[in-house]
Amino acid sequence: MKKDYSQAQLAWRMVIELVAGLGIGFGIGYGLDTLLGTMPLFLVLFIGFGFAAGVKTMLRSAREVQDRRLAQEAAEAKED
Repeated sequence: MKKDYSQAQLAWRMVIELVAGLGIGFGIGYGLDTLLGTMPLFLVLFIGFGFAAGVKTMLRSAREVQDRRLAQEAAEAKED
């Protein structure tokens, strides 16, 4: 089964990946700060890590979509 994504689906996927990274970073940071009593330290640190992970995942998704489209265009050009 072939998957083709619309631009809106791709945009939402990337937004969700970024928000998920931030949310996970926030949760880990807040949890560590609560356990260790160092309120803003780990929260800020892990939000930064979560943002970086979200951006990295977004870039990987964009590259995957680009590679898929290039392969599809190459296959169509080969058929002609």
